[in-house]
Amino acid sequence: MQVHFFSRINPAYRGIFRNYSTLQNLKIVKVISLVNFLLNISLRLIVLTYDIPTDRIKHYDEFNDANILASILNPIFCLLSIVLIAQYERGKPKHILSQILVLLFGLFILFSGMRATFFAMHNPRNTMLMYLIGVVITGAFFTFEFFETILITVVAGICFNVLLPHYQEGASEIIMNNLGSLVVLVVFYCISRFSFSYRADNYLKLKAIEEKNVEIETASRLKNEILGIVAHDLRNPLAAIRVLATIMEDDRTINADNKENVQMIKASCDKANAIINDLIETAHNDKDNVFDIEEVELNQYLLKIVDEWAKNKTGHTNILYYGTNKPIYTHINTEKMQRVMDNLISNAVKFSKDGDHVEIRLRVDDFGQIFIDIKDFGMGIPEAMLPYIFDRFSRASRRGLRGEESVGLGLSIVKQIVEKHGGSIEVSSAEEKGTTFTIHMTAVRHNNTETR
Repeated sequence: MQVHFFSRINPAYRGIFRNYSTLQNLKIVKVISLVNFLLNISLRLIVLTYDIPTDRIKHYDEFNDANILASILNPIFCLLSIVLIAQYERGKPKHILSQILVLLFGLFILFSGMRATFFAMHNPRNTMLMYLIGVVITGAFFTFEFFETILITVVAGICFNVLLPHYQEGASEIIMNNLGSLVVLVVFYCISRFSFSYRADNYLKLKAIEEKNVEIETASRLKNEILGIVAHDLRNPLAAIRVLATIMEDDRTINADNKENVQMIKASCDKANAIINDLIETAHNDKDNVFDIEEVELNQYLLKIVDEWAKNKTGHTNILYYGTNKPIYTHINTEKMQRVMDNLISNAVKFSKDGDHVEIRLRVDDFGQIFIDIKDFGMGIPEAMLPYIFDRFSRASRRGLRGEESVGLGLSIVKQIVEKHGGSIEVSSAEEKGTTFTIHMTAVRHNNTETR
């Protein structure tokens, strides 16, 4: 924290902080003036109720006059602060009037303490005590700018010096009391500047956080706009290229070399489209806090996904499914969870040799915890890469056994989707022995029975 004992805050934030601190000062004026008013009324009621002999109280007339003055001025300060606070809330603040009111109230608190000190100077234990209390309240509760602190300090010092001879006689007493007042005012200055520095520092930190949040939101909006352009302006040309490549491939007059080139064009289109899908999916997962879910029987759901892979996508890798004897129900978004399974199965196939198999296993424990294992017996993941496997654009991204490339987004997307379902995912792997991804979820009740 930078302490502004003899300086002001950054000019870029000076105006908005002054407006903020003035509003807070007005709220403090409202509270302290109300408390002070109730305190003065209570003291007067105590004297009247218990018939205290006032003639035995030294300087009673001065205390009585001060009580009456405080009982009049405090409600005025309270009402004015309420009116000025209302102006701030309406968006029409009266900055100068508000600052003047706060300054006058701060001086009023100081003078109240100073006045009580003068009245009680016959008692050494009270010398400067009430003055010091007024100084601490004014310095600690209010946020004064540098010039305001100097102004209050100078005015209070002059008033003390002018009023002191009316209550004390003798040059030595006057000098000693003025020195005491100087010490008290130095304390006020230090408290006031430290209070200002502390609040200014917190305010500047909050403003910095707000500005960073705005920058992040702007960047996020820009990212989504760019991804929207990518989805619209790249998908359509890629789809057109792939259609033309398919037409060329079906042409009977095409020779073997050109047919191989056409197949490479189609594969490149598929790869580019997959990257676009990954980028858009990542953006959607960042943006969407929740998504629609429905109750699904997992055995049937997973078996359908495995059948689709077995028919269309696995090449020479076998997909085996091991389910449960009883139905297992849970709440999922079927489209998002298919994305998860497709990514994990795709990874398993990518790092498995021809003729290997991939196992999909569903299990549930006695506590209704669901486990979905996706296990391959391929090249495995080096231990050093495991901590980064779910990172976005992960350094653990590698080529598949058949040269498949990756941008490192798939597993990051998987983790995001699973966690938004209230689940978790973990991985275990050994090089040359294979890898197992395990999804943890929770079963739900169905037909008034809990699935196990």
